[in-house]
This record gives sequence, C-alpha cells and structure tokens, in this order.
Amino acid sequence: MKKSLELCRVWGVGIGWLLLVCVLAGCGRGAPEESPQVSGGAAGSEAAASSENYTETGDYAALQQRGKIRLLVPRREYQGLPRSGMPSEGFRALAERFAQEHKLEPVWVVKESLDALIPALLAGEGDLIVNHMTQTPEREARVAFSLPLSNATETLISPVGQAIESIEALAGKKVLVPAGSSYQVSLEQLQAQRPELEFELVAETLSGNPDVLVDSVISGEYDATVLDDTLAQTLKQYREDFKQGVAVSATRPVAWAARPDAKQLLIELNQYLTSHTIYASSIQYIKDDLTGIKERQVLRMITRNNPASYFMWRGELMGFEYDLLKQFAQEQGLRLEVEVAPPGVDPIDWLNEGRGDVVAAAMTVTPERAARVAFTRYYNKVAEQLVTRAERPLLDSTEALAGRTLVIDPQTAYWQRAQQLKAEGAEFELVAQDAATTEILMAVADGTFDATIADSHLVAIEQRFATNLMPGLTFAEKEHAWAVRQSNPELLAAFNAFLNKHYRGLFFNVTYNKYFKNEQRIGKYQGERLTFADSLSPYDDIVKPLGADYHFDWRLIIAQMYQESRFLPDARSHVGASGLLQVMPRTAQELGFSTPFDERTGIEAGVAYLDWTRDRFENYLPLEERLWFALAAYNAGFGHVQDARRLARQKGWNPDVWFGNVERAMLLLAKKEYYRNARFGYVRGAEPVQYVRNIRNRYRGYLAAE
Repeated sequence: MKKSLELCRVWGVGIGWLLLVCVLAGCGRGAPEESPQVSGGAAGSEAAASSENYTETGDYAALQQRGKIRLLVPRREYQGLPRSGMPSEGFRALAERFAQEHKLEPVWVVKESLDALIPALLAGEGDLIVNHMTQTPEREARVAFSLPLSNATETLISPVGQAIESIEALAGKKVLVPAGSSYQVSLEQLQAQRPELEFELVAETLSGNPDVLVDSVISGEYDATVLDDTLAQTLKQYREDFKQGVAVSATRPVAWAARPDAKQLLIELNQYLTSHTIYASSIQYIKDDLTGIKERQVLRMITRNNPASYFMWRGELMGFEYDLLKQFAQEQGLRLEVEVAPPGVDPIDWLNEGRGDVVAAAMTVTPERAARVAFTRYYNKVAEQLVTRAERPLLDSTEALAGRTLVIDPQTAYWQRAQQLKAEGAEFELVAQDAATTEILMAVADGTFDATIADSHLVAIEQRFATNLMPGLTFAEKEHAWAVRQSNPELLAAFNAFLNKHYRGLFFNVTYNKYFKNEQRIGKYQGERLTFADSLSPYDDIVKPLGADYHFDWRLIIAQMYQESRFLPDARSHVGASGLLQVMPRTAQELGFSTPFDERTGIEAGVAYLDWTRDRFENYLPLEERLWFALAAYNAGFGHVQDARRLARQKGWNPDVWFGNVERAMLLLAKKEYYRNARFGYVRGAEPVQYVRNIRNRYRGYLAAE
C-alpha cells in the first residue's frame, strides 16, 4: 500500500474520487507464484472441480489407485473466437473421454501460461498436458510426447509486400520473438549456423496473444516475427495485413505430453488417440454422409458469428445454433468443429463445396434454397417485424409507415419485404445500409435510425439490452432449419430424429430461453437507492476486508455489485453467471472457488476475478486505466478488450486510455466491418461501455455521499 501512495504523490493530487481510485485500486497483488491448480472442465463437461492439491509423479497405476487424472492446460483468454476447426473445448472433451474410459475422474489444472505447463508436469502438479505443444528437441529432452495431433512449421511473418522469401533475405532484419519460445530457439540456431546474416534477434516477455507480435511488425517497429504456420492461418481468417515467408524450422509434430517415466500412461493415451483420430477437416473438402462423419468422428458446423448463432462472451463460446449442435454431436459421439462463413460468403456454397457438413445459422427455408440443399424439419419459427423505438409512434400497421424511414441492409430478405410494402402502396422512405441487422436494431434503439424490419428472434435478443425497442406489425411466420447436402440422407434423418426428440422439450426450452426469452433485467424496477441506512449495501462488512486484501477501494466493489446483481444474492444471468458479482461458473472454478456460491464465496470469487483481470494489463498503464480496462474485461472478456485496444490504435486513438478512446473502439466491434477483423469476433460493445460508465458514476456518488 505504501508503494501505491508514493506513486500517487508523484502524480500529484487530483480530484477526490480519482485519487481514491489511484490509491486504493493499487498495483494489484501481482501474479501469484502458483496459479490456482484445480478447476472445472470444459464448457458443458462433467469434469471434477476440486480444491484438493497433491503431488503425484507416478505412472498409470498410481493414477488408477487415486482414481484421478489431472489435466494441465493454460488459461483460455488468448485463443480467440474459433472460426475454423475444433474449439479448444473439443480437445478438452477428448481428454475427458479418455479419463472416463479409464474410470478416472478428470481434474483440470489451469496454469497462467504455456511456459508453466512443463514445470508443473515434472513437479507432479499434473499428469498430462492437454495442449497442442510443438515437439522441439529441448522439450523432447524433458517430457514424453503422445502421438501427433497435427504438425507445425515455423515461418517468418512480415508486412504485405515485404515477405521474406529466403533465409538470405533475413540479413540485416530486426526480428521479434517471445522470450523462451521455440521461435527463439529456432532463430538462435539459425544465427549459429549462418553468422554472416547478422540479423538482430529481439526476445521479449510478451503476452500469449499472437496479434501483439504481428502488430509490432505491421507498425514498423520490427521487420519480422515468427509464427507456426497453423497459427498464421488462424490469424489470416480475420486479418489481411501480413504475409508468411520462408520456414525457419523443420515441420514438427504437435502433441500432448506426459512425464518421461509415465510409460504406461502414454501407451494407454496413444491407443486411445489411435482409435479417436483427429482430422484437420477444416482444411479438407469432404462430402460424406453420417457413416463417414462417424468414421472421422468430427461434425463440421457452418455458421455465422453473430449473437443468435455463435459468439464469445466472457471467454465462453455461446449461441443458439452452437448449443443445439453441441448436444447433437454429443449424442452421436462426435466432436464439433466450427466453420464461420464471413459476411458476403453464402454458407450454402461452403456446404456444397464440402467445407462443412451442416449449415446452422438461423437460415430461413425458401424455395430457392431448397433447390440447392436438403432442409431438416424446422427448429424455430420467426416472423419479420416492423421495429422502432418506444419514444416514437408505434408501427402497428402499414398506414403507420407514412412519413417514416426504414433503414435496411439490401442484402437481406427484409429489403424485399420493404419493396413489397412499397408496391402495395405504403408510403415511406427506404434507406440502404450495409450493416448487420443487430447493428441497425441498436441504431434504432439509440435514435440514430427511425425504424427497420427484423426477425422476431433478433428483436428479442436486442430487447434484453435495449428495452426501448418497440416491435410493431408482424408479418407471416417463416421457418428456420438446418441445411445438409442433398446427397446426405443419413445425416438428414439423424438431424430430424434429434429435433423431433428435443423440440419444445426441456433441453430445447432451456436453450431457447437462454437466448431469446425477453426477461426483465435484474432489478429493473428496483429503486436507484444509493445507501442502505448507514451502509452502502447489506454486504459492506464482507467487502471491506476483501477490498483491503486485493487492493481495491471497497466502495468500488459495492458499485460493481449493484451493477451486477442489485444486491440480490440469488441473481442468475441468462448465460449462467451467478452470485452477487455474477461470476461465470468455469471462471470461478479456474480461480479455485467451488460453485454454487454462498454469499461470501461469491463475493470473493468476483473480487479475485477482477484482480486477475487487472493483472492481465501492462504495468506501465496508469492505475486508474488498468481499473477501467479490468472492469471492461470482467464484463465482456479480456480478449474483446484487447481487440478494442488494437482497433483504437489503428484509428489513431490512445489504446492505453479507456474513456473517449478504447471505449469508442469497443462500440465499433458490434459492426461487421470491424468484428470480422477482430480476433475475438462480435461483441455487443455497448454493454461493457455502459457497464464501466455506470460503475464509475455510482462510485463517484458513493464518494460524494460521505
């Protein structure tokens, strides 16, 4: 605390509330020497969550005796939105099935970084590294690798138009790599072999975000960096400003790892992996039916990155179609891969080319589409609606359109509906806008646009966050269905059987309500009370010591608690967050807290997570900026905040300042023009922006009330 005070004295004394943020937000406790070791499993899994820590360096027999296997993984925050291939949850589910087949309880041990995995394995803190690790000679000397899951080649990365196509062209260049990485080893070996090249190798301690490496090159600060070719292909799915050049390593296997003396465990694992072959099917063009899909054990879903079908929020993959397809894949014993069709690409084209097995993207059944694909039975019915905002006259008839302006993307079916209305005599102005329907709806909600036409399920999603959206006249219902190739009758029959089994059943209804039920926001009608008698909340006595322990002003935590739950201890969000600080279950488990929460545990889990998010941001940031970034990351996820900082830098705004800078970029990430080029994809940017503003304003109010 003294250090924090000294820093604030150096900066000078500002207004009271900012000084208190500076003093009491603190520099954080810093990363702990040992990260929480046991967590819950992958989303939707049944992996154990235990607080038991023990050291075990035995082989398969020792694991059988304990009845547990500890699976080591790094934290998930830098993975980005999977746009092609199997999400990491798929590989974690693969590891859990291995454990379950061997009657072992899977326990996830989460480490802060990739570099921490091997030391933890060798120290007996875990039994198996379930992370794709490149087999380098240095690593092979320390651990035993499984059969390869894929292969990787390290290549030089440079700006478009400046690709380094030969080793000789590396001469005189300045190359950035993460310290301690296999990239550093490869280039050091190259320097030893080719000293005449005289290139400068800069190894820095960096985050696990590969965009940081590429951005440093694109900015001109460095001439090149190094990435695995598979990782480079992932980045190419959303950015076009770099080129791959010459390889600086041989093609090497990528695999999981065990201790060198765990020979029987490795035998059992390799036998399992042999019978559960992982295909890099996202690169292949395969058109087989369900029989072939079951042979490769992978179902490929073609979808869109949007708030209805597939998106990432607080580090969790979500979406109505995504959740339904995960359940189907689980019942069929398959792993689910995702192929995200970008704006402007017809997902049916991808399907018929063999890039996926099913289109699940809120697709409306039309005669034109039915001539190209085979549709399943419907799983959702929606209706196009006229929509305006509550402060304007309701559009409850075609006559009410007189003098109004409809803003619509001309590439959607809504445009045809509007033209039909005009042909039938409705008098209104029709404006074309190249934007996602969700963007247009939010612009209607904030008054930028007058009105639009949208499907009822999209309106229901946006009404969760913009309660002033007012749907009006509803047109005929239309059906959403999944699409398969006409040559895949087995798969079509399996999907229909699944939908017949679940449609309007418990699983389906819970999933549907999660995304589309227009619940009232927590405490919507609760008064905006500032205090409870002589206290700020019923939980002041719990929060005060936690604020001191984690170096936060306790009043800031109370302000955040009000924003999250309105002080309702049983509050639960539509995405599964719970407790007074609305922590996601897997996040709590990764931090070592068991769920469900009691009041005290739920509060500490939230404070610990806010502390953890604060520690993710650079130490050079002013303390108050780290706090605003931490709050934004708490709400939307660390990755989305980093995407916004990168976009702010591109826009010429300050990436190290939240208000007026990064928050502006965050708002843009709800627009397809920007989220298609963001590592973590779509985010409803208005949510974290309003979240941080509300907490700051309430915190100021608490300070002023004293």
